[in-house]
Amino acid sequence: MRETALDEIFAEFEADALTSFRPPGVPVAERRVRDRRRRRLLAGVAALLLAGPAGAFVAAGRGADPDPPAPAPTPSVSPTSTGQLPERRVALPGELTDLRFVDARHGWAIFDTCDSGDLDATGCRRTVGRTTDGGVTWQQRMMLADVKGSASLLPVDDQTLTVLVHDGYFVTTDGGTRWFHHQLSAPPPAAQASAATRSGFLVRCPGENGLEGRPCPRRELIRVGSGPVRPQPPVALTEKTGHRVVEGGDGRLWLAVRDGDRLTVLLSTDGAASWRKLPAVTGAGRLLVSPDGADVWLASVQEDGFDMAVTKQMWRLAGSRWEQRPGLPDNTVDVAAANGGILAVTSAYGNAGFWADGRYLDVPELRAALRYDTDPSPAVEVLRDDTVVVSTGSARIMGVGSGVTRTWTRIF
Repeated sequence: MRETALDEIFAEFEADALTSFRPPGVPVAERRVRDRRRRRLLAGVAALLLAGPAGAFVAAGRGADPDPPAPAPTPSVSPTSTGQLPERRVALPGELTDLRFVDARHGWAIFDTCDSGDLDATGCRRTVGRTTDGGVTWQQRMMLADVKGSASLLPVDDQTLTVLVHDGYFVTTDGGTRWFHHQLSAPPPAAQASAATRSGFLVRCPGENGLEGRPCPRRELIRVGSGPVRPQPPVALTEKTGHRVVEGGDGRLWLAVRDGDRLTVLLSTDGAASWRKLPAVTGAGRLLVSPDGADVWLASVQEDGFDMAVTKQMWRLAGSRWEQRPGLPDNTVDVAAANGGILAVTSAYGNAGFWADGRYLDVPELRAALRYDTDPSPAVEVLRDDTVVVSTGSARIMGVGSGVTRTWTRIF
């Protein structure tokens, strides 16, 4: 597939995703936030391009050097210039363009010797690195030489990673020792799994190649390795509805569908064999599930006068009913569910903290670090092991612990 054709897919997906469940807090005018949106867009495009049973895909037969490169030294932990958080720098050749953690200890990074915003750059060298100790040390696991366009990390876990480039996928399933190349028209199972739930459930366009370069009028729920779920959930999945499928650590499966200003959530406790529909909520826009699956939330998403999405209302599932809870701070731009009924929150003014028992608890050291980074809308996510990750530009601030008690480290 030509790069120009992929660019068209990117544009079509962005238009198609306006009603989807992308995290809020993305000011259009800020370069850093545009870069982060571009990386999320790449991941979203990869998800929409995926299709078919996993058994239909085979390696193209070309792999990277099977001998893993020697570890690259990394500076020890040191105080930041803010005097608040320790820092860990990823020491690999080039500029850090993508950094993704799968849990508190394991993460992947990609460095580029070219400007990450220049999609026409040539002669670039991209280095993929891996950490197994929370970013203290990094090992170079692969180098891509002279790959045009951009590249994005699509991790599944500490062993499995897909690197999406303009003409295909590079995949490892053994921590970066061996790599295999797949054509863009034949997405590998690992790329599908990066966008799927823990058990491999994914909503995508039907057909052999999924999106096939254009929006699809309807979508379907599949399970990676098995194909479309039969029967399909009793709800319309169309190009006009936003949708998200989420699975908690308890195995319960949640499917949220937004039609206009109404959000409907369906619950399956038997691996998508049957579904129970919960009451629709007007004004809700996002579904949040804690890593252990015990806490389920809905959040409103509204646009303010500066093209910034803000979250003001929250609902928590109690039995089979949605109970509205006290609102978050007015300037909230991103929120994620942690275990124990805790919400991790970031704001438009560089603040970050927790919402617990109806009260917002600010984390001063996060506020200092975020304002030092000057990112107007930091994103927040909670990993499968309940680690909180605040993203600001290409840096990640990791919060390891439980509840509101965390040890924070800035990794960049």
